[in-house]
Amino acid sequence: MDEFDVIAAGLLASDRYEQEEAAREVLAAGDVSVEFADVLRRVRAGEVVGITMLDGSTLRGRISRVGQDWFRVAEVADEIGTARARSRRVHEVRFAGVGRISREMGQ
Repeated sequence: MDEFDVIAAGLLASDRYEQEEAAREVLAAGDVSVEFADVLRRVRAGEVVGITMLDGSTLRGRISRVGQDWFRVAEVADEIGTARARSRRVHEVRFAGVGRISREMGQ
């Protein structure tokens, strides 16, 4: 391999690195544009969800209302049957405190 081949290989590697970096920036911009509030607004009112807070506590309930930076969850009385229609307590949760939200299987 002569000096020309070494320089050409270096330029090709540099060009490839720049393309990969540009692709990473595009993907990162796409991830940032989808905010948690937008994802939460896609969940229909009345749908039962599981919520894990940043402090590790969990909550299972029905989303009844979504505000600017909060949402209201009515705890369900029972996981199965008609008792699911009753709610025990209502919680207002700030988006900043939520670590994860998951829907039931089959929804």
